[in-house]
Amino acid sequence: MSGRWRGGPLPWVALGLAALVYCGWALAPTSPLYARALTPHLLVGAAAILKLVYLLSGALWAFACRDRLEPGNPARPAWALLSIGLLATFAGQLSLAPFQIVRNESPFPSVGDLYYVLAYPFLIAAFVVFLRAYREAGLPMGSAGEQLAILAGVAALALAAGIPILRPVVASEGTLLERLLNVAYPVLDLILLVPLALLLRVALRLRGGRVGSVWALLLGGMIFLCLGDISFAYFTALGQEHLDPLVHVTYILAYGLISGGTHRQHELLRS
Repeated sequence: MSGRWRGGPLPWVALGLAALVYCGWALAPTSPLYARALTPHLLVGAAAILKLVYLLSGALWAFACRDRLEPGNPARPAWALLSIGLLATFAGQLSLAPFQIVRNESPFPSVGDLYYVLAYPFLIAAFVVFLRAYREAGLPMGSAGEQLAILAGVAALALAAGIPILRPVVASEGTLLERLLNVAYPVLDLILLVPLALLLRVALRLRGGRVGSVWALLLGGMIFLCLGDISFAYFTALGQEHLDPLVHVTYILAYGLISGGTHRQHELLRS
């Protein structure tokens, strides 16, 4: 079972097919396939269910990883924080799911945004604790100069990408709460990118091993999460609802990769 989701490669095939279906929806929404069989209502409902399954399984496996580490292990609280962050995101998606499944609607703002915002402190704290734990374990973190260069690169990327994206969001005609949330999500994502960038360096050093594959999945999922939040804010501000399928695919990939990464870590701890 190591290196695979339960059921072998099938979950990865399912995730890949889901991504292709939603990309196809974005590229050819008026084709017979999407006009008659895979209707928007069906696809929005299916996306809601997929996100719930991936988030709940990821949260449970992350907590199981925490339980398999001995008390005093510095990575133990990080897995607990990651699990709580995923559960908060699950609660946000759960509050939206009835609207999406029954009415083909995704209300915004909604009570779900409260849970989504609350998830960020736990996710950010989880990756900060992972950094500290791996530093204590003697993993290759790089010199202070290398770490400063990574942080400077993240800051430059944040400014280069953030300003053009946030300017139309701030100037949009939505309510004050809509604009605040649409700014808050990209800003929180950019903060999340700081520990992610440092952990990515560790993951690249471990890329040949099984631990490296765990981090490739987790970090890939978090990057897609950032892309999803930024895309949602940008498309909403510009009124480009027809691009919603691309937002769905980023979140499906984000939650699917995170779930796969937590499961892979759990299997490593079991073995």
